[in-house]
Amino acid sequence: MKSDKIRQLTTFYSLPKKQQKTIMLLFSGEMNQGEVANNVGISRTTISAWKQKEIFRQAQDEYNRFMLRDLTSEAIMTMRDLLDARSEMVRFSAAKDILDRSMNDAQIRKAEAEADIAEAKAKMVSDEGNEVRVNITYPPGSDEAHGDD
Repeated sequence: MKSDKIRQLTTFYSLPKKQQKTIMLLFSGEMNQGEVANNVGISRTTISAWKQKEIFRQAQDEYNRFMLRDLTSEAIMTMRDLLDARSEMVRFSAAKDILDRSMNDAQIRKAEAEADIAEAKAKMVSDEGNEVRVNITYPPGSDEAHGDD
């Protein structure tokens, strides 16, 4: 496990300890840059200078991805739970966020166009007082396309 972490954080571990500590404290979000600088024993301008260096930014991105990896499944489950919320706006926002993250741009444009067409048809039919049926086609490879829950 530890060797796996070291392998995934190669750039991060290549930095001096003060830079590693700075990255960790910045990630936590509990301190502003001045507080981080005081905690590490450096100046705010030193942190600003480090942030300009590609290797520091790369290490920071690497560390952030590593730390967020474990939270991703929990965040996805939270979004899934929000699909059953009472508020229509919360349900819409959750569904839109999930779709935005799971589809590429072309799939999103196609889904939006299909939704616009379905909405226009529903309006035309409701103006005539008829029943409306809407078929939704999910992109290939999505869980919905296979009927998975």
